[in-house]
Amino acid sequence: MRVGAFGLLMGVGWLGVGSIRAPLLSAQGPIAYLVAPSSSTQREARRMLRVCRWSDTTAVRDADFVLVVVRSSGSDPMEPSYDSLKWMRDAANSQLNESGAQFHVYLYTIRQDLSFLQSSHQSYDVDGTGALSSLNPPPLSPGPNRLGFFCG
Repeated sequence: MRVGAFGLLMGVGWLGVGSIRAPLLSAQGPIAYLVAPSSSTQREARRMLRVCRWSDTTAVRDADFVLVVVRSSGSDPMEPSYDSLKWMRDAANSQLNESGAQFHVYLYTIRQDLSFLQSSHQSYDVDGTGALSSLNPPPLSPGPNRLGFFCG
């Protein structure tokens, strides 16, 4: 009888652990599919994920949105919509990326047919050396030229 009671107690204990974990997994933030074609844009995208407390995935079907980070000297280097992920990636890869004067951060909604529609765009300067400034990163509060609205 002791073994049976112990087994029952352990089973209830495991159910309790599972019920504790389930809310933690469901409380996870939005999931992004990243398009960041260079090392500097990947670092910036990872920083945004960390600050916004977003997760990322390698499967676009599992994502809530697409986060695109490119570097360019143009004012709006990406198109407002793309018919395929390949075309979006090709457009991102065609940017300056390591030598562009500004980071451009885009969020795209994912349509059911796996086409993409731009929902927001923000740009801000990269420091003069072309590297991220660890002492003065772009502010993350709402307002013009700020990233804060991305986390909303």
